[in-house]
Amino acid sequence: MKKLRVMLFVTVVCVCYQTTIAQNTPKSTVEAFYRYDRFHSQTFNRRNIDARKRWFSAELYNLFLNELKRETAYLKKNPGNKPRFGDGLPFQPLQESCDGKTSARQVLSIRQESVLGNRAVVTARFTDPKPCPSRTDVITIGVIKTRSGWVIDDMNFGTDETLKQELRRKEY
Repeated sequence: MKKLRVMLFVTVVCVCYQTTIAQNTPKSTVEAFYRYDRFHSQTFNRRNIDARKRWFSAELYNLFLNELKRETAYLKKNPGNKPRFGDGLPFQPLQESCDGKTSARQVLSIRQESVLGNRAVVTARFTDPKPCPSRTDVITIGVIKTRSGWVIDDMNFGTDETLKQELRRKEY
């Protein structure tokens, strides 16, 4: 009976481990990130950055912390101005009304584009729901594999600069 319990325990642990491994893909990482991000505060502050830390590479996380310090210094010098992330965290398009009255949450679809070694590219596509006119915002997400699994390392919002390049800028 004791052997049977031990074998059952080992089997359950192996199945759980395999399930965890199978779920930790670049796409599943981005899906988990957006499951959290879409339903939590978008205010750009330490608490909200820390809440998302598990999905960020160490470099991206540290760049966000540095940006918080820069923002504090900027606001001391320019108290009436809006800081760079004054509209909140940049991971999804702003919620806007499509007809001037109704606010509609965009539909999110995530697609894994490529994997090359320990780097991957995933796209997050935000599309307005019907009856809104069709508008799509695409965010290209760079994901890297670390010892603990896949994490978000950079993002591009369809501009010339990536998020990390923007966070590394010299001047505020």
